Amino acid sequence: MTEHKIGTREEYEAARAELLQREKELTRASDELARARRELPWVPVEQDYLFETDGGAKTLADLFDGRSQLLVYHFMFGPDWSAGCPVCSSIATRSIPRSPI
Repeated sequence: MTEHKIGTREEYEAARAELLQREKELTRASDELARARRELPWVPVEQDYLFETDGGAKTLADLFDGRSQLLVYHFMFGPDWSAGCPVCSSIATRSIPRSPI
């Protein structure tokens, strides 16, 4: 078993108060980073992509029913993998509803 510092209730409360301040600083920094990420410039898709679907060839705009924004997830593949990283792809397979495309 590892040795762990044993202290008084007052020592714990003082250390916890200091940690809480650091946690709040981290939260504020994370919020600022998220705000800066939201303000990144958008990039238009200018290439004409064509996709083969059950309903025939469709453009990117056709696939997304004319929606003006597209969210892209990048999946990572190891050299010997036949599928994407389970962690990287979990958001797409579990959180995004399947489209009837």
